[in-house]
Amino acid sequence: MNRMIQAYFHTESQAEDAKVLLLKYNPEILEVGRLPEGYNGSGRVLLPLVDGVGTGADASGHTGVGSVGVMPTVGTLGSEEYLEEDQDTLHYVLSAKVREADYLGAVDLLRRNHAHLEKID
Repeated sequence: MNRMIQAYFHTESQAEDAKVLLLKYNPEILEVGRLPEGYNGSGRVLLPLVDGVGTGADASGHTGVGSVGVMPTVGTLGSEEYLEEDQDTLHYVLSAKVREADYLGAVDLLRRNHAHLEKID
């Protein structure tokens, strides 16, 4: 079974970089689009993760800064600093369809690389 993911980004560059990183999961669907009005969802988004390291692993399974496929996180906000108005600046959406087994890894990869994901119950 496959699962859909929609991730929101501030810049096209962030969305395109995440798109390239998701290729390691061989997604069935993978596309980036622009939202002229910005994100207008429910406002319940999962913020990007901050730990000073990007995705954490390359295609060969090596981890750490400097590995292929690792993109450092820069300029992220703590959850107490995040404002609802920031959601209006999310103008790019990445849509992907990945295997169920790859879903949590793909979500983690996206959140470590500037993605805001809408929380779905």
